[in-house]
Amino acid sequence: MMILAASDKGPLAIFLMVSAGMVLAIVLALPATHWISQKISNVLSFFSREKFRKPPPLLSRGDALAMQGRVGDAFHIFRQFLKNHPRDIEIYTRLIDLAFGPMQDIELGDAIIAFGLKRLDRRGRRVIKQRRNAIVLGDLYPLKHLGWRDQTEYVHQKVEISREQKGQFAPPS
Repeated sequence: MMILAASDKGPLAIFLMVSAGMVLAIVLALPATHWISQKISNVLSFFSREKFRKPPPLLSRGDALAMQGRVGDAFHIFRQFLKNHPRDIEIYTRLIDLAFGPMQDIELGDAIIAFGLKRLDRRGRRVIKQRRNAIVLGDLYPLKHLGWRDQTEYVHQKVEISREQKGQFAPPS
């Protein structure tokens, strides 16, 4: 009705009315879209499967040491991380890579796996068993640049475990 009434007054009135309507729509659309997106993100974050009580560890420090050949230092860093994050599968895979890879210590690797079997869920237990088997059978060569089995001309320093902990694996307290 208003547009028909404005059409009698001329094209300038129609233009001003349409412009005012567009400005009003833009001004109202910004807060409305912000409010709607907040509601949608709250609903979607409710279904998130990742919930952290404490942030995950920064594994790149240990990875960098391992890549430089400082295998013992990397191993000890990952053990420290395992103390605060005993259910983090990434830490177990890195420890398994070090133990069965350049350290070539099967006893220590099996102790890590036994420790993980007690703390990980079904999927995590399957992952660490498959990783061990892949390394032992020669399908996976983690940190190959550090030398591998018979090809290596040097031996990395073994991580010493006390006699009472032999066959066990626990992060330092």
